[in-house]
Amino acid sequence: MNMLIYCENGHLTIRKPNGLEWRHDNVDKPNLGFEYDVLIYDDIEVKIMEWKDNVQFDEQEKIALTDVELDAIENYIENSVPPSDVTLSNQYSQQINDVGRNYLDQQIESYGFESLVDVMAAGRDGSNHPLRSDARRVLEYYDVLWNIYVNVMNDVKSTREDLLPDVEEYINRFPTPQKSLIE
Repeated sequence: MNMLIYCENGHLTIRKPNGLEWRHDNVDKPNLGFEYDVLIYDDIEVKIMEWKDNVQFDEQEKIALTDVELDAIENYIENSVPPSDVTLSNQYSQQINDVGRNYLDQQIESYGFESLVDVMAAGRDGSNHPLRSDARRVLEYYDVLWNIYVNVMNDVKSTREDLLPDVEEYINRFPTPQKSLIE
């Protein structure tokens, strides 16, 4: 779960074992005791000694990291401290909010609407819109999503960060979007 990526633009991204992730922009590369221009320690573990501009990442010359280099990276991650405004509960809040909004967008689209404004107009009291009952289903789903979101975030905020389960456990509490019966 640990990650450290230093890119050619001077961006350093770090992820701790608990999933807390942050990025520093325009920084010098970390002194890890070995040379590199670009470093990726994530799903792949490679370094690029000399980054070539105008050459795609896949075409860059990559070198596998040695055990000593991997240990240096792990040690760096272990000793890294996030900025004071970066917390796991804030990160979870953003991730969970993004999932909720994505689910809502899917629900809106599956019922044939383009936006929440269209749904609200079609589903309003007194509407004669031909899809008003579908719009009301979408609005009910909206209510369910945000009621769950508030409860989940109360749970996240009341749990010590070292005891928080994986964010997926919280995301799994949300009902997935339903398909319209009329398609």
